[in-house]
Amino acid sequence: MIRLRLKYQSSRLFNLLTVIILALLCILLNYLTRIDFHRIELPKDKPEFSSTGIEANLYTKDGKLLYRALAESGLQYPDNSKVFLYNLNMLAFSESTSLLQERLTSNDGWIDTENSLGYLGESVALTVNNIDPKYIINAHTRHVHLDAKKQFIYSSESILATRGKSVMTGNGFSVDYLKKIMTIESNVKIVYVK
Repeated sequence: MIRLRLKYQSSRLFNLLTVIILALLCILLNYLTRIDFHRIELPKDKPEFSSTGIEANLYTKDGKLLYRALAESGLQYPDNSKVFLYNLNMLAFSESTSLLQERLTSNDGWIDTENSLGYLGESVALTVNNIDPKYIINAHTRHVHLDAKKQFIYSSESILATRGKSVMTGNGFSVDYLKKIMTIESNVKIVYVK
């Protein structure tokens, strides 16, 4: 009888130890395979996120629309404050009249959300609107740098600007929105048509 009892108890003890060891192994496996998403390091050359159909608006304190940025698509890389945009369309509205004042388009570019800088790459077109259609200015260039804090844009590339039938060309330009001055750096040629 004692033998049967020991056999019975050792089998019970073995089952209990097996269950405890399996439970500890499961806990250890869970700990080893747990993913902490806050500590995952993403590859620096692959986007962290991408989006399509982007629209961003900036309003005054009174709720009037000042700027609207539209893009077909965009992406951002890990640890980078630049958002890269494609088929970009930026609109600026007059604070006093709420009318469209300026349109800036580009095939590609980026906006640095940390320090309010931007860049427009290829096929940049700038349209400065006016109530009178004969005073609308259309300018075409590429590689334009933007500084939203200083309200300043510049490029070292050639520019072609038209107003009505008048045409102006040159190399390198800047626009100071605070002073309301556009400067063309060199090789300026103007054909004025009344």
